[in-house]
Amino acid sequence: MSTLLKTAFATYPSVKLKNIEVDKKSGKTLISTKKELLFGDYIQPFLNENGTDYERLVVVEKKKEVEYIKVYCRGAVGYILESEMQPNRILEVNFIDVGQGDGCHIVTPDDKHFLIDAGDSDNMYRFLKWRFNLNKDKPKSPPFTVVISHSDSDHYQGFGQLFKERNNAKFIIKKIYHNGMVEESGSGPGMLGTIIEHDGCKYVTDLCDTNADYEKRIQSVKKRGLYINTLEKSSAPKQSLRLGSAPIYDNCGMKMEILGPVAQDIDGKAALPVFDGDKGKTKNGHSVIIKLTYGHLRLLLGGDLNTDSEYYLIKHFSGIDVANIKAQLKDDTISSDKRKELEAQKEMAISKTREVMEVDIAKSCHHGSADFTSEFLKVLNPIATVISSGDNEPHTHPRPDTLGTIGKHSRGERSLIFSTELARSGKEFVEIKKLNTQKSRERVVTVYGMINVRTDGEKVIVAQKLEKPAKDRNWDIHKLEWNEEKGVFEYNQYLKYEYGAS
Repeated sequence: MSTLLKTAFATYPSVKLKNIEVDKKSGKTLISTKKELLFGDYIQPFLNENGTDYERLVVVEKKKEVEYIKVYCRGAVGYILESEMQPNRILEVNFIDVGQGDGCHIVTPDDKHFLIDAGDSDNMYRFLKWRFNLNKDKPKSPPFTVVISHSDSDHYQGFGQLFKERNNAKFIIKKIYHNGMVEESGSGPGMLGTIIEHDGCKYVTDLCDTNADYEKRIQSVKKRGLYINTLEKSSAPKQSLRLGSAPIYDNCGMKMEILGPVAQDIDGKAALPVFDGDKGKTKNGHSVIIKLTYGHLRLLLGGDLNTDSEYYLIKHFSGIDVANIKAQLKDDTISSDKRKELEAQKEMAISKTREVMEVDIAKSCHHGSADFTSEFLKVLNPIATVISSGDNEPHTHPRPDTLGTIGKHSRGERSLIFSTELARSGKEFVEIKKLNTQKSRERVVTVYGMINVRTDGEKVIVAQKLEKPAKDRNWDIHKLEWNEEKGVFEYNQYLKYEYGAS
């Protein structure tokens, strides 16, 4: 007998949790699917009275004896095959439906938890309460490391609920990372730090690299505003991230390294260029960029990067000014030889930057905004893109031209685009007045809308909850598998079940 597992995880790509019972009238054994478990779902097997074996059940299926074991998973008790359990935890990346904004929950293979942004409402708070059963028997969640990509409220305001003093017992925040610009209330890029001029360009300096820098900054500002007030709700130490920072995680074959913001050294100080003289474009463009690698998989989280910052990043990593090249290409009078030369330079810039920034899965920057460059999408060259956006917003994210361009410049014949908004494709709230509760409504974001990425570094699933369960399945699952011979991930569209089957 194989080694008994007291805790286990569902195997790739999914496992059917069976309900097995005997019909009292006919005596026949009835077997049905209770739930579909995703790759990596936590499983707790039942052991016999002596603790020497699993609690097993042998049934006859199609004239053959099949042995199941009894397990608990996803709030339900049922039966699975012993071969459908594995001992090792995998990487889990959850793109939460926070409405308009970004919110990502990462669980590492050694069970460390990261929160990358949290939207502007309480959706992340409600998700975590649901995920860790904080309304029931669990007194608190595991400790979290927080990354706020930049100071737009639809990326940080949702942390307010987690940081509240009354929630400190439930949510332990170990550290808060940010992009170095601690924004005070007011207009203009001067609200992000000290503005200096160098070679005719403006920069933000006096970045808050350490917790001491942060404390000094908040004591000097004239009006703190929502960003600082939210940060002040947590006593966790604050630290900046930018290219050159140490990885925020590096263990178990997984790394979370920092590719941006990209600062320049001016008179011995780190400085970030001001984009278009605008505070919003500057703080968005200098979002924290995280490249996560695990095994063969590469995944990018890039906040709200925009056109100016994407050209800036390409220039930094390739040494080629693509913005200038595109401006020259608009001149209809240049010769064909010059045009070919410029196009070749542009392709060289893309190729060089790909060496650093190409990924397999990308979180779409700025919720599918139209403020992007085709060259940067070519750099990323993903096989799958996840867009985090919401309803009732004036931006109509994701933009139709963005969706088209993502598809055009993604990898493979059948590249994938996922959207938290489309995965839910229904109201953020549902009325529950008829239920026995004092609440008049409840959020559905904990069930629908979330895009689940699970991987062991060789095999990947990207899954979203079906709004109405199909036969024997609850999830729409897409598989990416590493092709060792080609050295790439490929989309395997052929699942165990027929897509769309009833």
